[in-house]
Amino acid sequence: MKILIGGDHAARGGLLVKLLFLLGVLLGVAAILWVVLLPGIVVSTIRARTGFAARVEKLSINPFTANLALTGLVLQNPGDWPRQDFAEVREFRADVNLFSLLSDRYVADEVRIDLAQVTLVRNQQGTLNAVAFQDGFSGAAGPSGPAKTSRVKKGFLIKHLVLKFDKLVYADYSGRKPVVKEYDLMVSRDLENVDSVTKIISPLTGSALGLVSNAVGGMFRNRPDLLQDTTGLIQDAGKKTGEKLKGLLDALDKRKP
Repeated sequence: MKILIGGDHAARGGLLVKLLFLLGVLLGVAAILWVVLLPGIVVSTIRARTGFAARVEKLSINPFTANLALTGLVLQNPGDWPRQDFAEVREFRADVNLFSLLSDRYVADEVRIDLAQVTLVRNQQGTLNAVAFQDGFSGAAGPSGPAKTSRVKKGFLIKHLVLKFDKLVYADYSGRKPVVKEYDLMVSRDLENVDSVTKIISPLTGSALGLVSNAVGGMFRNRPDLLQDTTGLIQDAGKKTGEKLKGLLDALDKRKP
């Protein structure tokens, strides 16, 4: 009897090892499928909800830590827009506090945003592509159907934000003649304790700040709490631009014979 019991225990132990091995294989396969299929799922979701085309070089999301890492994201306007290019994101990383997802404010220890170029396009109807893109995600009324019910509004806090923004292009096709302006921003800033969209765009200056503020204001028109002091920022940028212009004119005046 003792030999039989020992043999029974050994058989059960062997079965347990096989089950654990099978579980490990299944988890490994699931992880591979998650990595391989996730970019395609995100791209198809963006197109389905917004009509904008997208490409993603690499995307990973850890569902256990709420960390996100994205590289090589390219967004393009729908085919009926006068210009295709919209945004090129070299890198986006977010280290989010998992438990904050259940609270009334998202908290991220660190966020990195590296923008190679953003092209704001206003079409013949006067619609800005950034606003149209946001409306698609927010479920605003449009060709796809009625507006969806609004969700609970949540704030955010980014303890450390690394922002890089190389180039901004503004293309306006709403008038008789297209107007295209390019701004080599070359912004590279580290920001602490960011809790509003206004603070994210604060490193910009002059006309570029006005354009981005206009776009952001349209995108977040239902969230004025996230756009604190935007008007003050634009006025301050305009004041600084005016001071630089005045200094240039004074310098030229002194050089007159």
